[in-house]
Amino acid sequence: MIGMILLFALGSPNAFATVQLTRSPSVLRFGNVDVGQTETLAVTLTNTGLTSVTVSGVSASETAFATPDLSLPLVLTAGQSVDVSVSYTPKTTGWTSGSITFSSSASNSTLTVQVGGSGVNSVAVTASPSTLSFGQVSVGSSDSLPIVLTNARTWSVTISGVQTAGNVFSISGATFPLTLTGGQSVALTATYTPTSEGVSGGSLLFTGPGLCIPLTGDGTVGIYSVNLMWNSTPDVAGYNVYRSTSSSGTYSKINPALDANTAYTDSTVLAGNTYYYSATSVNAAGQESTLSKPPVEAVIP
Repeated sequence: MIGMILLFALGSPNAFATVQLTRSPSVLRFGNVDVGQTETLAVTLTNTGLTSVTVSGVSASETAFATPDLSLPLVLTAGQSVDVSVSYTPKTTGWTSGSITFSSSASNSTLTVQVGGSGVNSVAVTASPSTLSFGQVSVGSSDSLPIVLTNARTWSVTISGVQTAGNVFSISGATFPLTLTGGQSVALTATYTPTSEGVSGGSLLFTGPGLCIPLTGDGTVGIYSVNLMWNSTPDVAGYNVYRSTSSSGTYSKINPALDANTAYTDSTVLAGNTYYYSATSVNAAGQESTLSKPPVEAVIP
């Protein structure tokens, strides 16, 4: 455990912070699903504002789609995210599209996720395993799992491409479009690289056969931490802390919610890396200062 004391000098607030409820991804595509079977994908709701948001209602425009595990009301504190499971159970063959709408106390009181999927009698290409769960992976590191796609038909099937939902997931091992002859298989590798702590959901949608593979992973923090401190600024509601792996690179906010304290502990650092930190102050109107300069450096052994 390291305990660096890193000081910041903060400027005056000058940028407005928007309060709203967001979702990622904005569209869920389930691909082809056998009639009567259920496939589940996740959508992440995030409170990007400075105050709590209460999700009080949810509705689906089509009965084939549902949020079976969502318990309401759901309260999200400032900066908090939650994964919501959305299921698709086709009752007939053919394409079905619709939407899931969340009602809340956010400034955008309704939030919509577009959904769609096709009911089929049997899928042309199968996956083994049919879902991928990466378990716990340290933030900033990666873990990979194998997946095998097999053409279940006796004739050739072409996979035209792959669409990845969830920016922490990726796929490698083949170039698309890819044609599989009858009974042929191809081995691929799915990789999970968490950028923050918590559970992430995603999917791989192989276009052509319409095969969708749900993905989940749990980002965890490392064994090191960096203790940060900075000077107070008058007339502020709180502070945000930003981090980069390059002094001149892109800085990302790492505190989950606006912090009234003039100290913060970053427990998501990894051994062997160098990090750069800056902070901002935010006033009661939601205006945020520029990043403190110069950034401070922390070298993790």
